[in-house]
Amino acid sequence: MSMFTSTRWAARQTVRAIVEFKGLFLMALSLAGLALTIPFFLATLAWSLSAQVFNVPTQAEVTVFADRSAGEQSVKDLAEAISKNSVISAVRIMPKEDALAMVNQSLGMKTEDERSKEKAKNNPLPDIIIATVANNVSAAAEQFRKIKNVDLVAYDDSWQRYLNALYTALSVVLGILGTVVFLLVLLVIFASVRLTTNAQRDEIRALHLFGATSSFIRRPYSWRGFLTLMLAAVLSLGVTATGVSLLAKPIADFAGLYGVTVILRMPALDWCLLYVGSAALLGYVVGSFAAKDAITRVLRHQP
Repeated sequence: MSMFTSTRWAARQTVRAIVEFKGLFLMALSLAGLALTIPFFLATLAWSLSAQVFNVPTQAEVTVFADRSAGEQSVKDLAEAISKNSVISAVRIMPKEDALAMVNQSLGMKTEDERSKEKAKNNPLPDIIIATVANNVSAAAEQFRKIKNVDLVAYDDSWQRYLNALYTALSVVLGILGTVVFLLVLLVIFASVRLTTNAQRDEIRALHLFGATSSFIRRPYSWRGFLTLMLAAVLSLGVTATGVSLLAKPIADFAGLYGVTVILRMPALDWCLLYVGSAALLGYVVGSFAAKDAITRVLRHQP
């Protein structure tokens, strides 16, 4: 049999099986589509919010108060010594004048009046060095205390621990959700192929007796798995697009209350096509393995 003839036969068998078992096919399509919608919709939300999430600083800052007697050059040398630490990603100096102006502003005091000018001359604040620390904040702070011309070191890394714990928990939850969805899709395709092969066991035996190979027999089932997950991915895109259109304005309005701009949108077309293509390829592989197993059982006269 030529390649064209075998391909045409497989296509006809695929269409015939879908029409004959349309209830089973639609059920498998719906279940797979809904299962794929859950992770795809969450991924779309995460992708839309990624700009705001990635802009959230995840590194802690250590505030180093220099000795009030330290001169300008001594403060620069201190900042340079701190920046040599391997865990430091950035260092900036806040002169004592800027620190005083910030304190006055926070207290609602005008800096241009004569009283404020007099306080600026007798500024009690030291120069401040702010170091951004990637990790091991406490260890870095302990090292800073040993440097010359350091009067006080202050930091707060509790929020960083909370954020790391949240990221870890979210990673575990998303991993479990992805695994459950993946297994659900596999079970849907396996069950669909198994049921249709059992219903067509006489035809499978006849094809085997006429010398058809296993790959030839299971080709229509592989193609049906391909179509099932491809259409399921398209269905999940449609459901996600509907959800995005319904949630876009409420989420934007809610974020606007906090001065944040959030635009909820679907992924780019090329990513959507990649998603559909990957799902279809997965359906083909799963359908092929399921058909191979089911055909082997039929030929062995196993239920």
